[in-house]
Parts: sequence; C-alpha cells; structure tokens
Amino acid sequence: MRFLRSTILCLSFSCGGFFLHAASPAEPTKTLLFEKPSGQVTPHEVQAFKDFMAEATFPKDNTHNAMVYGSGGAYVEALGLMYEITADPEILNRMITFTDDMLAARNNPKNGRVMWTGERDLVWPNKAADSPDATDSSTENGDVVGHIAYAAKLILKNKNLWAKKIGEDPNGFGATYLDRAKTYVQELDKTMDTYIVKWLVDPETHLYHFPTSKLYDKDSVKSPWGKPVPWNQQAMLNNAFLRLAECHELLNDSPQRVKAYDVVVKTSVDSFLSRVKHVTIAEHACYQWSYSSDDPTLHYPEDAAHGGYDIIGMYRAYLSGRYGVTADQMIPFANTVTYIMAQPGDKFAGRTNGELGKHPAGSLGGYWICLSEFKHDLFPQFVASNQERAKTTPLMTALLLWTRNRLESH
Repeated sequence: MRFLRSTILCLSFSCGGFFLHAASPAEPTKTLLFEKPSGQVTPHEVQAFKDFMAEATFPKDNTHNAMVYGSGGAYVEALGLMYEITADPEILNRMITFTDDMLAARNNPKNGRVMWTGERDLVWPNKAADSPDATDSSTENGDVVGHIAYAAKLILKNKNLWAKKIGEDPNGFGATYLDRAKTYVQELDKTMDTYIVKWLVDPETHLYHFPTSKLYDKDSVKSPWGKPVPWNQQAMLNNAFLRLAECHELLNDSPQRVKAYDVVVKTSVDSFLSRVKHVTIAEHACYQWSYSSDDPTLHYPEDAAHGGYDIIGMYRAYLSGRYGVTADQMIPFANTVTYIMAQPGDKFAGRTNGELGKHPAGSLGGYWICLSEFKHDLFPQFVASNQERAKTTPLMTALLLWTRNRLESH
C-alpha cells in the first residue's frame, strides 16, 4: 500500500479528547469502520483503518500541540493500538513514518528556536514562532517522547523484526527496525536528560514541578513557576518515562535508567492515588479528584477532557504491571463514570463530580473507553456514545476496537 502525505489539518475539541475533522479535500476521504459491539477485530475493520490512515495528514510541527494530543499524537497512538491487535507490518510502518516525522520536527540544536532557557533545547515548540510566548516549552514534551517511544517499544518486543530493513529512511535514523528503535531511544534520552529531567523533576522527591528557574518565570506569559504539575500533564510525562523504561528493559542496556525512570512514574502514580477522594455512591466505591495536584479541597473538580489523560496515565501504569496498580484501584474510576458522570441517553456530565454547569451532557470517549475493562457494561454505553464519531476519528476507532478485542480475550 502506498501511503500519501498532505499538510492541512483542523482540530476541534469534544468531551473526552481532541478529534480530527475534515477541513479540505486533502483530509482523508475514507470512512473508518466499527462493525459490531463484541468479538475480535474483523478484516474489514482493519482494512478500513489502513485505508483511512493511508490518506491521513501529519502535521509539519507541534504548533497548538498537534503532536501531543492533536492529530499527530492521536494518529501515532491509534496506529500503535491497531498494530498491537493485528501485528500488521503495514500499520507499524505507517506508525514509523509518523514517528520519524515527529523526531525530525524536534527543535534543532544548531539552528533551531532559542527557548526560555537561552538554549536551543531538544523540545517540540508548541507556539508559533512569532507568538508572545514562542520561547515557552513544558510538560507537553513528555507526550511526544512517549508517542515516539511507543513505536520503539513495539519494534523491540518483536525480535523477528530487528534485522529486517525498513523501506525508507529519509532522515538517516537507521536502515533496520532495530537501528530505528535504538535511534529513537538514544535521541529521546537526550530530551529527557537535557530538558525533562533537568527542569521538570525534583531530584530529591522525584515529584513533577514546573521549572523554578527565574528565566522561566520572566519569559513565560502565564508562568506556573515552580508549581506542581496537574494530573493530566503528569500523565503526559509518565508516558515518556514509562515507555522509555520499557524500551531500555527490552534492550537490556541500561538498568540504571530503567530504575530511575520507574521511580518517577511510581512516585506520580502513588501521589495521585493518595490524593483522590474516596466516595460511596449507591454502595459503590468511586473517586473524586481535582484538575490540580495541589488542590485538596477539590476546588477545581477534574473535567472529562483533561480527565481522559488522567485515566490513560493510570491505565498504562496498570497494564505495565510495574508500579503496583491493581484492578481494585482502577474500579472506582469506572464506577465514577457509571454512578456520577452518566446521564440519560448514553450521555455524560462534563466533570467527574457530575456537574453539568453551563454545558449540557455530551459524549464521553477517548481514553475513558479503557475503563470498560473494569466494568464491562460501560462498553456498550461508550459504543453508543461514539459510534458516529468513530467513523472519522482514528484514535476513537482504535480504542473501541482495542478494548473490544481485550474484553473478548480476557
């Protein structure tokens, strides 16, 4: 299959995540397919996904976080999920094409943008070059690192791929799959060492915080100088640390890094679980939590959009088996959806405390779908809430198919 490239994208926001909508003839003209509410993924579903992704546009840079939770980041995660359940090499190759583009778009240390540090940091600037806060860069970089590390991890898990050559290598990242994975890991570690660990992790407590440098305080338009990182952004950072730890473990090349990266993720996960408020609704254990990690009074109850990242952060930690997160600890998240957020007509409140506020109840999708593992009757609700959107949103479709496949297999 020949994959095509184009450059036009349009993002819109909806409850539970960001979704891509057609903006011009350059956008995919195909329709994604979700055929049934149960059973293994079908050949027709896989082919429809591949056809859609063959036309998919990849952003040329990370402006407006296009490579974080925008189309670029969503495409990579969707491809990874679909490769996990199909082992289709064309899907992996398409993912690698995109992660190559991601790595190539990183700030150039020789002639790139000078950031708030005064250096040309190895980050993915998310502001236009002429914006007032063009030098700002922060926690969102963790998610870009995590997306690229996802491709490396999938390669490293399959030794049968390692010696095989990848068809194209326009950036000189490595001719074989193993070479490509090693380049990813090596380059991502540089971003971790020179920026993420250096500026966003407390060396004593291993907790995340925004930079405490006066340079950051002076140059940021809305400076969160030195403050704890919100939970959704901790999930972005955990994406980088967790997947790179897994990559180094598969490579068996740096037990020190594995240990150091795991400590940071475990500290974040344990902190989150220690700060959620336990409530009982209809005799079911539920959680309440804030957007902010330093808000014990829950003055800012988490909303569904940011909360989707909280959920995937915890779910990845659970799936990894590395940090002691149990199903019993995940079940209250699922109960929160069922007994607090759920509204009539397969709709959901926009906040985790059930508050509707000025906005009517809407759909809930994205990473919340993963909670179906802990409460199976949620899955039909997620399907009903997102069936139409799944026709044009590859990450939604991939999450529905991946979850359906997992429920069928377990």
